[in-house]
Amino acid sequence: INSAEWVFAAAYDKASQQRDEAAVRQVAEAYVPYMEQMVTNAEKQSLYLFGYEIKQVLLLHANALNAEHLGELVAMLKRRGYTFITLDEALQDRAYRSPNTYAGMDGASWLDQWGVSVGLRQKQDVKIPVFVRGLAGRAAYFGY
Repeated sequence: INSAEWVFAAAYDKASQQRDEAAVRQVAEAYVPYMEQMVTNAEKQSLYLFGYEIKQVLLLHANALNAEHLGELVAMLKRRGYTFITLDEALQDRAYRSPNTYAGMDGASWLDQWGVSVGLRQKQDVKIPVFVRGLAGRAAYFGY
């Protein structure tokens, strides 16, 4: 599950540096719902591509937002029925042996890459709130 959580982190850092507690809170409150939408999309995409929900690998970056709100993210995942396993265990899922013909510069998730490999062109993006992009500034547009 690849997301733009790093954009939220940039916005969170900027709001923290500006000592704007309201903005810090607003970014934090938008983060887990955004991530839940990303998880929902990944589940739907895996059902479409493979006929079942694959063992997901969640990409997260080390940043203040995740350090301070990881508990909320983990609680959301557990509420959705997720358990945590090692990367080696996840990669035993047969989906990870699927052909991947994707070649490109953007940081597409494995699910998006597999979708391209079978002829899908529609990426399953979740919109980042405008206020988060605004706070993140230039960081929000790197890779977009």
